[in-house]
Amino acid sequence: MPVYRAQCSFLMDSAFPRDRFVITPHFNDTLPGSDPQGLCDDLADGLVAWSGRTIETIVTMYDAQGTPPVFPVASAVRNPGATVASTCPREVALCLSFYAARNLPRQRGRLFIPAGLPSGFGGPTARPTIGQQNKVGDLVPLLTGLGGTDVDWVVYSPTDNQPRSVSNWWVDNEWDTIRSRGLRGDQRISGEVSE
Repeated sequence: MPVYRAQCSFLMDSAFPRDRFVITPHFNDTLPGSDPQGLCDDLADGLVAWSGRTIETIVTMYDAQGTPPVFPVASAVRNPGATVASTCPREVALCLSFYAARNLPRQRGRLFIPAGLPSGFGGPTARPTIGQQNKVGDLVPLLTGLGGTDVDWVVYSPTDNQPRSVSNWWVDNEWDTIRSRGLRGDQRISGEVSE
């Protein structure tokens, strides 16, 4: 009964691997004889439909409890090579926060959803709109419905090696900044100071 870490990456702005948007939800498959490839395919299809974009979407499943080196157990690619330009700064994101039973360390998690990822999301204003919050919240049925009743979206803590089923979630009306998502500078202006 494995716990899977799903690395979901989206090709935006360039073909460089470092420029991909990445989110990593975890899932606990409670039945022996699990089907990670089926989960991968379903998650990839769901993410493409949710984003409303024709972009390369790759979902790769890993055994979160595996002994290093951990190799992929399944992978799915949708819209290979397709990319679009971001419509807002890449560092801006909305946070899908969640927890299992109680909002305590090792029982909570977050997925930072880039503002430029969903189609029609619009640029960031002073605060996210309720529509933008709802769009991020629309990921919840996809994550909780994956694999049916035998697969749970979980908070996984490698510290205590425990998967805990997500029970509550929220999206605040504030933007988050993730510096690692910024593009690498490719031009510079400079000058000298004189008096």
